[in-house]
Amino acid sequence: DKPHNNTTTPSFVRHKIKTITVQKSSSADNMIAPRYKNVGMVLMMAMSSTFVVTATKSAFITSPALSISGRHETSHSPSFRSRSFLAYTNGTHGLPKDIKRRSSPPVSLKRSNVSNQHLPPSSLPNGGHISLVGAGPGDPDLLTIAAYKILSDPDALVVSDRLVSAEILELIQGECKVARKMPGCAELAQEEIYKWCKEGLDAGKHVVRLKIGDPFVFGRGGEEVLKFREHGVEPKVIPGVSAAFSAPLLGSIPVTHRGVSNQVVMCTGYGRDGTSPDLIQYHKEQTIVFLMAVGRLRQLCERLIRLAGYPSTTAVAIIESAGCPNQRTVVGNMETIADLAEEYEVKPPSTIIIGEVVNVLLKEDDSAIKQILDTAQTA
Repeated sequence: DKPHNNTTTPSFVRHKIKTITVQKSSSADNMIAPRYKNVGMVLMMAMSSTFVVTATKSAFITSPALSISGRHETSHSPSFRSRSFLAYTNGTHGLPKDIKRRSSPPVSLKRSNVSNQHLPPSSLPNGGHISLVGAGPGDPDLLTIAAYKILSDPDALVVSDRLVSAEILELIQGECKVARKMPGCAELAQEEIYKWCKEGLDAGKHVVRLKIGDPFVFGRGGEEVLKFREHGVEPKVIPGVSAAFSAPLLGSIPVTHRGVSNQVVMCTGYGRDGTSPDLIQYHKEQTIVFLMAVGRLRQLCERLIRLAGYPSTTAVAIIESAGCPNQRTVVGNMETIADLAEEYEVKPPSTIIIGEVVNVLLKEDDSAIKQILDTAQTA
C-alpha cells in the first residue's frame, strides 16, 4: 500500500488505517479499493468524533501533557500534537493546509477577562519585595510548604500580627517584628505595620507580612495589597488555612452535617470602625462561624436572640487557640456561653460556632461535654 502522509494524518488515524488491508488482484482492484476507502473514511470520522470529545474535556485539565490512556505523552509525540489541535479547535477534523503544525502544543483559548498589565512590578529596582503569608490557625504542621519556606529565609524581615502563635514565630529564621494590635488601638498598630513594611522595602529586603489564618478572610489582606501597590510593588500572596473551617474541625465540630446543617456563613464580630455587622437571620439548618467576636460575645448573643430569631437554646461552641498546645473548647448555648467564656477567661484567638452541628459528635455522650468543661476549668 501507499504509505500515508505523516504530516497530515494524526497518528491514531494512521494506526487504524494500517489495520485495514486490501488484497490486490488484477480483476477486483477497481471494485474493492473504493469500498475499503469508504470504510476507512467512516472509521476515521467516527474515531475522530469520539476522540475530540474526550480530548476537549481533558485538554485543560492535564496540560501540558495530555493523556487519555494513562500513558505520559510529551509534546514531541505526533499523537500529542494532533490531540491538542483537535481539542483546542473544538472538534475540527484534520489540519487545514494553510496552518503549519507546531512542534509544541498550541496556546489554549483565552480563559479570563482579567488583566494584570497595569499592576506594579513584583519587586522594586533595589530588589525589595513583599510576601503576604497566611499562618493558619496556629499549629506549625498546618502551615503550607510555601509559607514554611518563606519563614525559613534568614534574610527576610517578618512583620507579624500579635495573634500568630509562638510555635510558628519560632520557625522564623530572620528578623521579626510583632505588631501589638489591641482593642482600641488597632488603627495605630496598622499604621505601624505599614511603616515597618515600607522601611524594609526601601532597604531592598524581602518583607514577609505574616497574618493569622488566611490573609483574605477577615484579615484585611485586600486592604494591605492596595497599600503595598501604593508603595510601587505587587505582593506575592500565600494562602493560609482559615480558622473559620479548621478551628471547628480541630474541636470535633463539623460545620456541615447531613440533616443538621446544609449551609455555612462566616462572619466577623467587628465591622469597620468598631461597628457591629448585620445579623444573620436564624435558619434551623445553618451554621454560623464568627471570627474575632469573643470580645463582644454577650452582646452578640443577645442581639441574635432578640433581633435575628435565634432560640435561646441554640448550641454554641468556642474553640480557643485552635491547633496549639493550649487549645480549649467551651460548649454552651445562646444563654450560657457568655457566662462560660467569662468564667473560663476565654481569650483571642477564638472561633465561635453557632448551630446544632455543635452537638453532632457530642450528643451521644453527655459526659464528653462535662469533660470538656472540666478541662477548661482546670487549665
